[in-house]
Amino acid sequence: MTKFGRRIFYRKTTGEVLLIRGEAQGDVIESTIDDDFGFYPEIKALDRDQVGVLQLEYGQHTEDFALAIAYRVDPATQSMLFTFPTDKPDDSVPVPQKPLADQVAELKTRQDSTEAAMLALMDVSSTT
Repeated sequence: MTKFGRRIFYRKTTGEVLLIRGEAQGDVIESTIDDDFGFYPEIKALDRDQVGVLQLEYGQHTEDFALAIAYRVDPATQSMLFTFPTDKPDDSVPVPQKPLADQVAELKTRQDSTEAAMLALMDVSSTT
């Protein structure tokens, strides 16, 4: 079975998402980038040198797209940034963030480092 992920077309200078060509699976044929530029009115008339394209894997960032209130591409890293709703009243303008899976992975790495440091400190204190 064929599967392909979302294709994100964005303004290279600002990261503004211009078009998301959805993901699909089954008996489908994936379009080429040239096909997409010829088919979708949102990008058809644009200067292709000014438009970046980010190809995601099938299922990549599904939860982020479902939860986000906005999204864009970071032009420097060519990666997705998501703005999630906040329950903090002082956050009048939510800040774009990395995808949730990336944030969780970073927290796990920091937690592992912290636990290793604590174990090392406990080991040092028990030998003195």
